Amino acid sequence: MKTKSYALPLAMMFLLYFFIAFTSGLNNPFAKVIQTQFTLDTFQSQFGNLAFFLAYFLAGIPASLLVTRVGYKRAALVALAVMFAGVWVVFAGGNLGAIWLYLAGMFVLGCAITVLQVVVNPMVTALGSKEKANSRMNFSGAASSFGAAFAPLVVGFIIGNVAVDKLSVSDVNPLLYIMSGLLVVVFAVLYVVQIPDVGISHSAREKNNYRALLTPNFIFGLLAIFLYVGLEVSTANITNLYMLNALHIDAGVAGAIVGSYWLLMLVGRLIGAAVGTKLQSRPQLISVAAIGLMLYLTAIFIPTEYTAVIPAIDSEFKLLFSEVPVSILLFVLAGLCNSVMWSCIFILATEGLGRHTNLASGVFMMMVFGGGIIPALQGSWVDSSGSFISSYWVGVICLAVILIYAIIAKKNR
Repeated sequence: MKTKSYALPLAMMFLLYFFIAFTSGLNNPFAKVIQTQFTLDTFQSQFGNLAFFLAYFLAGIPASLLVTRVGYKRAALVALAVMFAGVWVVFAGGNLGAIWLYLAGMFVLGCAITVLQVVVNPMVTALGSKEKANSRMNFSGAASSFGAAFAPLVVGFIIGNVAVDKLSVSDVNPLLYIMSGLLVVVFAVLYVVQIPDVGISHSAREKNNYRALLTPNFIFGLLAIFLYVGLEVSTANITNLYMLNALHIDAGVAGAIVGSYWLLMLVGRLIGAAVGTKLQSRPQLISVAAIGLMLYLTAIFIPTEYTAVIPAIDSEFKLLFSEVPVSILLFVLAGLCNSVMWSCIFILATEGLGRHTNLASGVFMMMVFGGGIIPALQGSWVDSSGSFISSYWVGVICLAVILIYAIIAKKNR
C-alpha cells in the first residue's frame, strides 16, 4: 500500500513558519527604532512587542475556533490578508508619528500570526508518523529560526547608516514594502496548494471541551511555554538594546550579533530534528534547560572586562570581528539551548490529548503572550537598576521553572 505523501503541505507549513518568525523578529530591532522616534525608556521601548504578543492572549482561542470552523487553508489565507493590512497600519503609525497607530498595527500583526501558529503547529505534528513528530517540529523550528535571524540583520543593514539618535519607522519603509509584496506572493501560492484538514473535528461538543485540558501536566506546560517564549524574545530584544545603548556598538553589527543568536537556534533545531527520533522530548528539554541555566548564570557573574571576539557584518556589509563582553557571547550561545524548547514543551504538554490537540494549540497560543510580558519586565528591571546585566536574572528564573517542568512532566490522561 502506497504511503500518502505530505511533502508539499509540509513545505507550505515551513514557509509559513518562516514568515511567522520573521514578523515576530521585527519587534527586536524595531524596539530601538521606536525608542528613538518616540523618546521612550527601556520598558516603554517594549510596548510594540507587548502589543504584538497581547494579540496571542486575546486571539488564541478565537483563532482555534476559526480553524475548526473553516479549516486550515482558509484560516491561513485570512491570516495572510490580515497581516497585509497590519503592515500598512504599522507604516501609517510610524510615518505619521502616531505611536497609538503603530501599536495598533503591531496588535493586528500579532492577531494574524496567532492564527497562523494555530494552523501550523498541529498540522506539522499530524502530517506524518507520530514517531517523527518531534523531528518535524524541529525542522519547522529551523525554518522559524532562519526567519527570525533575517529580521535583525535586514533592519540593521537598512538603518545602519542612519544616526542612532534620529531613527524613525520611516527609515525601514523599504522593508515594509518588501513584506507587502511577499505576502501577496505567499497568499497566491497557498491559494493553489492543497492543504488537508488533518485531525480537525467539526463537532461543536468536541471543539468546546476545555475541561479535557484541565490536567496538571498541560497547565504546567502552559506556564513553561509562557516563560520560554518570554525568555527567547527577551534575550534577543534586551541584548540588542544592551549593545546599542550601553556598549554603543554599530547598529549593523548589533543586528548581526543578534542574528547569530537566531542562527544558532536554527543550528540547534536542525540538530534536534536529526536526533528527534532517537532522543525523546523530555530528556532533550532537561538537557538544554540545564545547559542554558549555566550559560545565563556564568554570563551574569563573569566580569565585563573579559571580552570575546565575534565575527559580524557592519552596516556597510564589511566583515569585521567585534570585541564584546563574554556575557554577550554566552547569551548568543544560549540560542542553541533555546532552540528545541518550543517543540519539546508543546509535545510534552499535548501528549495524550488526542482530538483535543487543536483546541490545546489555541490555548497554547494565548501563553505566547509571555513574549510581551517577560521583555517588558526585564526592561523595567534595567530602568530601575540602571544595569543591563543584572536584568538577566529574569531569564534565570524562566529557565529554572522550565527545568523543573521537564523533570516532573507526565503524560496527559
